[in-house]
Amino acid sequence: MQNTSISINSSAKKFIEERGIKDVTFNLKVMEPAGCSLGIVKEIEPVYEAVEEASNYRYFQVEGIHVFVSREIKILGPLTITTEGLWKIKRLALRGATIPL
Repeated sequence: MQNTSISINSSAKKFIEERGIKDVTFNLKVMEPAGCSLGIVKEIEPVYEAVEEASNYRYFQVEGIHVFVSREIKILGPLTITTEGLWKIKRLALRGATIPL
C-alpha cells in the first residue's frame, strides 16, 4: 500500500481537546437490521480508545493522537479526521476512506 497521509481538521481538534481523547479507532461496523429489507448496513464507527490487538489495523500518529484504522476500511486517498453530527450527538469521522462493497 502507498504511504497514506492523515490530518485533523479544526473542528476535530476542538472535539478531541474538549474530551481529552488520546486514541481513536475507526472500525467497520456491520449490522443486519431486523425487519429491514436492505440487508446488511455498514458504517465506519469511531471508538475513543486504542485496540488491544493492532495487527488488523493501520496505525497513524498525528498531532499526539494515536489513530487505528481497520484494514477492512478502504482508503481512497489522504485521510482527514473531521466531525459529523450536531451538538450532543457529534462524533469523529474519517474522510478519504469508504466501506468496502
